Amino acid sequence: MGSQEYRLGVGVKVVADKSVVCHKQKYPYAVFYCHAIHNTRVYTLPFVGTEDGTKSEVVVSCHIDTSAWNPKHAAFKVLKVKPGTVPVCDFLPHDDIIWIPK
Repeated sequence: MGSQEYRLGVGVKVVADKSVVCHKQKYPYAVFYCHAIHNTRVYTLPFVGTEDGTKSEVVVSCHIDTSAWNPKHAAFKVLKVKPGTVPVCDFLPHDDIIWIPK
């Protein structure tokens, strides 16, 4: 099966205002780097394939307050925004884990 474009579907949901994100590290066994970040919000986003309608749900973690970030951070250059003006969101790769309160 080849790759295809996906579009945001209907039904974005806020799932948590607190989280711990764990990033898989490159080791021959399971090792994760985990950290809690303040002022974040976790969402689930529905995506729909533009070619065959395949549905997928993606987890995204958004940094709500970026006012204390270094103005030279790569995210601000890519997004062409300034610290504290908009949330900056991270789509989590397949092997990452996000822990949220019940």
